[in-house]
Order: sequence, then C-alpha cells, then structure tokens
Amino acid sequence: MSNNSTVYQGMALSRFCLQISILLKSAVPLSDGLEAMAEDAGSEGERRRLLAMAEQLREGEPLSSVLAESGAFPDYVIQTARLGETTGSMDICMESLAAHYEQEYYLSENVRRAITYPAMMVVMLLVILFVLFSRVMPVFTGVYESLGASIPAAAAAAMEFGTIFSGAALVLAAAAAVVMIFAALSGRMGAQPAWIRSLYRAIENRSAVARAASLRRICSAVSLSIKSGLRTEEGIHMAMDLIQNEALKKELAAVEAETAAGSDFYEAVKKTSIFTGFDLQMLRTGSRAGQLDSVLDSLAEDYAQKSQDAVERMISMVEPAVVAVLAVAVGLVLLAVMLPLAGILSTIGV
Repeated sequence: MSNNSTVYQGMALSRFCLQISILLKSAVPLSDGLEAMAEDAGSEGERRRLLAMAEQLREGEPLSSVLAESGAFPDYVIQTARLGETTGSMDICMESLAAHYEQEYYLSENVRRAITYPAMMVVMLLVILFVLFSRVMPVFTGVYESLGASIPAAAAAAMEFGTIFSGAALVLAAAAAVVMIFAALSGRMGAQPAWIRSLYRAIENRSAVARAASLRRICSAVSLSIKSGLRTEEGIHMAMDLIQNEALKKELAAVEAETAAGSDFYEAVKKTSIFTGFDLQMLRTGSRAGQLDSVLDSLAEDYAQKSQDAVERMISMVEPAVVAVLAVAVGLVLLAVMLPLAGILSTIGV
C-alpha cells in the first residue's frame, strides 16, 4: 500500500509512537504489543492493520519495513524507524517521534482555533453589512422618498458600495470555505492536488507561524540525530524533508554541505540566517560544551511557544480591525438615516 494513504495523524500518531517506545523499553516483543493494541483498536480497519503488522514482525521483518508496507504512516516516521534500527536507538527515536507529533498536533489545533474565531467574526460582520445595506437601508429610502426627502448622494453611494463589497466578500468567503474543506478532506485521503500543495508552500514561505514551526522541526530532527549517534548532516537531511519553506531549505542544504565537509553545526549555521541573536549564542555554547542536543531541544520548545505567540498576535490584530470596520459601517448607516430625518423635521418646523 502507498505511503500516501496515511491513516495515523496528529495525536493518534503520537500515541502510537509512544506505545512502541514503551514496548521497546520494557523488552516486550513488538508483535505481542501490537496484538494487545489491536484488542482496543478504534475501528475494524485499524484492528486488522495492527494484527497484520504483528504477523509481519513475528516473521522477522524490521519495523521500518512493516510501517512502510502498512501505508498508514508518514515518511518521516519510516525514516526515523530506519535510523533507530541502524543505530540501535529505536526506543529513543520512537519517544522523540511521539513528542514531535504531539507538538505538531497542538500547534495545528491552536492555529485552527485561531483561524476559526476571526473567520466567524468576519463572516458575521459581512452578513450584518449585507443585510443593512441591501435590505434595511432601502426601506428607509422608500419611506423618505414618500415623504418628499431623499438620501444624500454620498450616503447613497456608500450604500451601493457596501452592498457590492459585502456581497462579493461573502461569495469569496464561501469559496474559501469550500477550498479549505476540500483541502482537509483530500489531505486525510492522502490525495491532495498539486495546487493545494503549492498553496501550502506559499503560506509556509511567508507565515511567521509556519517559520517558527519549521525551525522547531529542524531543531528536533538534528537533536534526534545527535542522540542516536548519527552524523549531523544526516539529521539536517531529515529536517529538510519536514519543511516546505524554500528559503530555509536552501540554507539547510548549505549547512548540510558544510557539516559534511567537516565543520561543526554551529559554524555551519552561523554562515546562514537560520538562527540569529541569542539562539545562535545558545548553539555556540551547546556546541562547545558538548550539549548541542540539549540546546536544540530547548530551542525546539522555544520555537513551539513562538508559534503560539504568533497565532495570538494574529488574533489581536484581526479583532480590532473587525470592530473598526463594523463601527464605521454602522456610523454610515446612522448618518444616512438621521440626515434626511433631520431635514424632514426642520421642514415641518419640529
């Protein structure tokens, strides 16, 4: 089965890797452990998959091959399993994968919540504006015209613009929602079109949240390679498969070449803009003290927090903008209603 039909994702993937790590540390045969996991599987398909994997392990196949043949795991999990088999550190690799995918899950959930709330506010704002400009204001216009008054030209133009703008924005919002739903469904089925992947890459190249997440993945992958006894350039190569940011990939390629030529990790990244300021100082200290893996783990946690901070900043900018637009729109509506009313009252001498 193809690896593109990934089944395990998010927290489920993290928990699977954690269970494998626990089984390895306790010296329980993986085949027995997978059979026990199958008893509590959430679906019949998962139960059959776990039992098939257990049988393959009992027949002597390595875990990485079993994971690949199942078609239910990302390439990074399979590569890391091969790394564990090569270095004899499978339990450490699986534990690191569990932590990695747990952080990925919480980051994606935070981003999803951060996008959902402002998106709902924007849609509600557009609906309110469309109803005000296209349904409420024409009623007042008809009433004033029957009384011999008229809406000021500026207010009439604002109403027309508001109707067109809010209607077009609602159509675009609906189209964006359809695209997001399609992208999510196609991602779960492992068959995302090329244009969706290109869209993701464009976001990854420009988003502060995505950059912080990419840096966290780089730190985690390189730290894992060091703990497993691999050469640093191999960890860098693994990290390149985890990110979509083209600029970061180019710089990582340069770092990989430098470390393969004999430079240490700090000296290689110093020549790029991947890490700067205090983070670069920490890498230098960790490199000199022989604690580079610990420093990278610490930086990974920092970048996870920076991702969350970037999400919160995004929310803090959206909310005031929505409130300001709504206030201006309501103000225009009130002026359009009150100015003709004031004219009528002055005409009748009230």
